[in-house]
Amino acid sequence: MILFFLLLLTGLALAIAEELGRKGLPEVSTEQCPGCAGQVEADWLVCPHCRQLLQAACPGCHRQRAVFHLFCPWCGRQRQAGEP
Repeated sequence: MILFFLLLLTGLALAIAEELGRKGLPEVSTEQCPGCAGQVEADWLVCPHCRQLLQAACPGCHRQRAVFHLFCPWCGRQRQAGEP
């Protein structure tokens, strides 16, 4: 009975390891900070290297967008002069 349990556990562990190897780790989307050119992740709000603001809420739809985009990717509103 113990041998059966150990064989079952080994088979399960091998199946999990194979599935993890097939999928791999998720890739992190990285971008370049417009302030210091350091590597930043796409969902960061502030650059950890230079404290540059990376995202701000769109005044039109109130969703987060990158501050360097000229148009909001969600509603298409053009960024006005002086807006982050």
